[in-house]
Amino acid sequence: MLFKNAFKKLIELKLFLIPIILFFWISSIFEHFLVKKIEGVVNSSDPSTATLIGYASLHLLNGIIFPTLITLLALSYLRNKKNGSPQYQIEGSPSNQLFIETLRSWGKTTWWFLALILPGLYKFISYSYVPIIVYLDPEYDKGAVDALEASEASFRKNWLATCFVFVAFYLVFPIMLSSILDSYKDFNETPMLALLVSVFNGSLSLFAFLLLAEIYIRDNTQLMGTVSVNPV
Repeated sequence: MLFKNAFKKLIELKLFLIPIILFFWISSIFEHFLVKKIEGVVNSSDPSTATLIGYASLHLLNGIIFPTLITLLALSYLRNKKNGSPQYQIEGSPSNQLFIETLRSWGKTTWWFLALILPGLYKFISYSYVPIIVYLDPEYDKGAVDALEASEASFRKNWLATCFVFVAFYLVFPIMLSSILDSYKDFNETPMLALLVSVFNGSLSLFAFLLLAEIYIRDNTQLMGTVSVNPV
């Protein structure tokens, strides 16, 4: 039922899917450009450390900004459905808070990764509910809960289901599909196929995120109101 509800939410995004697909394309093209630049610097006879750091920083920002924008659109739909607001409305307050809380979670995760790998990995996964809490938890709107602490509590409550989503959709499936799709990801050689692959990979990641949202909604049905459809 979780998979069915998550897929239904993916389809119901409707017009939001247009900018989401556009973000998939822009992010993939930009990533391809940056990877080529980084490879060129590394393979040059006199690599510039400053240039390498610059391109690597842009690559990191690309991996944060576009996923956050896609998350913003998906969660705006869920929030609008919960509140009975216009379907394609994007509120300023939760959008701002999403970027703030994302930076907080990334900062703490990076700090733990610098200390030890396993605690950093734990923080990375346990903070996966932060965007969902920012947009869907009415207690967060009132300032009654801390998004990072609430996310960690949700992870501890649903650690098995959360780990399954991460292992299946961010590890196993990408590894399995890479042997088939990697040869079509070069925008210079097969631009149209590369665009299709970027949409497919992006949709897979978005579906995984909606699965996490469905897990959270299932455990907070009374708070979520009409967002939950046929809860387990």
